[in-house]
Amino acid sequence: MVYRTSKKSALGCAILAAALSIATIILTPIGPILVYGWLVPLISPVIPKPDGVPSRANAEYHWKGFGLVWYWEDRVSGGCARWFASEFFDEPVRGIDVFEGGKNCDEGELTMSRLSFSDQTTLGTIENEWPYEKCPFSLSDASIRRYITQIEEVREATSGRIEAKMLMEMRDEIMQIDRLGLSAEQYGCRVDQE
Repeated sequence: MVYRTSKKSALGCAILAAALSIATIILTPIGPILVYGWLVPLISPVIPKPDGVPSRANAEYHWKGFGLVWYWEDRVSGGCARWFASEFFDEPVRGIDVFEGGKNCDEGELTMSRLSFSDQTTLGTIENEWPYEKCPFSLSDASIRRYITQIEEVREATSGRIEAKMLMEMRDEIMQIDRLGLSAEQYGCRVDQE
C-alpha cells in the first residue's frame, strides 16, 4: 500500500513539475519566441477576435512585429484581397493587400496595399532608385476602374468600421490618379498629394 501511494505521489510531482516548466516557458520572454509561433495557430479558433475581424480569420504570432495578428482573404474580380488585423499597444491596426490573378493571394501579383495608420495607398511593388521622383509606370483607365471595382467588392464583404474607412480612403485616392498623377516610393508608387 505504501508503495502505491508513493508512486502516485511521484507521478503527481512529475506532472506538477512539467506544468510549471511549461508555464514558465510560455509566460516568460522565451514564450513569444519559442512557443507562441506554433501554439497560436492551434488555439486561434478560441482566441477572441478584434471588432470587424470575421470568424474565418486565422491567427498567427509575430514576435518581431505586431504580436498576435489575424489574417483573412476575400475574393475580388480578377484577384484576391488579404487583410490583417492586430491590436498593437492597444491600438487597432489594419492592413489590406490586393493581388491580381490567382485563385488565392499567394499566387497573385500585388497591385495595391494600405495600412490603417498610413494616409496613402501604395500601388505596385516595383523597387525604385533614389531619388524617388516619377513613378516608372502608369495606370490605364481600365486598371483604375478594376481597382475601384475590387475595393467596392471588398467593402461589401467587410463589416468592420476601420476596414470600411480604409477602403473609402483607397477608393477616393485612386479616383484622383488621372488628376494628380503618381509619385515613386522606395517600393511602388502613390497618388500625388494635392
